[in-house]
This record gives sequence, C-alpha cells and structure tokens, in this order.
Amino acid sequence: MVAGFFRARNSFAKIGLWVLVGMIAVGLLGSTVAWYLGSDADQLKPEAASPQQEVIKTELEKQEALREQYEGMLASNPDDLAVLTGFARVEIRLGELYLQNEKPDQGKEAIQRAATFYQKALKLQDDPQMRLELAGAYMVLGEKEQSAAEMEQILEQHPDNIQVLIQMATALESWGDSKGALNVWKKIASSSTIDQETKDYAQSRVDELQEKE
Repeated sequence: MVAGFFRARNSFAKIGLWVLVGMIAVGLLGSTVAWYLGSDADQLKPEAASPQQEVIKTELEKQEALREQYEGMLASNPDDLAVLTGFARVEIRLGELYLQNEKPDQGKEAIQRAATFYQKALKLQDDPQMRLELAGAYMVLGEKEQSAAEMEQILEQHPDNIQVLIQMATALESWGDSKGALNVWKKIASSSTIDQETKDYAQSRVDELQEKE
C-alpha cells in the first residue's frame, strides 16, 4: 500500500486528506475543512503570479534550513520536548513539500522521521495534539492500524474531541469503513460545540454516505 501510494504521479493530491494534520496543528480546522470541500482551495495554493515550482523550491529551502537548525538543537538537547515537537512538524512540512515536488522517496523519509520524533516526544509527555499529529503521519505512510490506535487512545480520554473525530471519520472513509465513518460524522454533525461550516460539512458526509447504503 505504501509503495503504491508514493509511486503515484500526483502525490500532493493524494495526501490532501492527510495534510489535515498539519493544518490542525496550527489551529486551522475551519480552513482545512473548507479546503477539503474545495471552497477555499485557491487561498491555500501558491499565488497565481508565482510559478508553483519556484514557490515550492523557496519553501523547501526554508524548511531544510530549519531542519539543520533543529539537528543542531537536538544534538545538544536530545530530550527536549519543544525541540522534538518542532523538529517533527518541520519534517511533516518537508514531507508535504517533497511530495509536491515529485520526490516521493524523500517525502516518505521525512514523514517517517516525523513519526519517530513524535514517538520520542510522547514518551516525555502525553499530549493529545501531538498524538493526533502522529496519527496523521501514520495515515500518510499507510500504517492504518497504528493511526487508528493513536486516535482511539485520544478518544478514550477525550471522546468529544472534534479534531480527532474529523480525522477519524475521514480515515474510516478512506479505509472503506463507510458504516464506521457514518457513525462518526453523525456525532460531529450533532455536536453543539462546533462552527456551522464544520457542522454543515459533517452533515454533507452523512447525507452522501447514507445515499450509498
């Protein structure tokens, strides 16, 4: 599954669902859902005036420079939680950029490194957000059982965590578990604590999945 995924020509399009983790990490849940819907796609793409490859190249250079900085910090502070978490997020971003730049092997390696850093960070401190980001990394790598296990662990303690529920529902759909996804989307759609845009999107998934039954 992983090999086939990373051989795909349009790699960035295929990780669209999984880039949720990066956007959730910086608090852009509403924009993420809108992007998945397609309504805000333009604002999340490189500016039209700049060639896409140049934009990617510039961002790659920035993130690779950050990687070098984190490598130095990690060498000096191998058990620093902030360093491990920051390094993981840089690797997630690099993985996304490599895939956009048609470098699947480097993309996979970066995301695998991110997963390793998240694992180390979680040994120092159990944090739902970091665990969710690790679940997202596993999604990209095609490691379904590990991804599900991380999300389920969060939901055991925080059963109404909307971020996790959205990622779980999306994952279940992609894994072919329509019934499981439907149940989770229903829970999201009936929540009284989320914004209307997210609620509407969840209901649209409920309606579509019910039509397929």
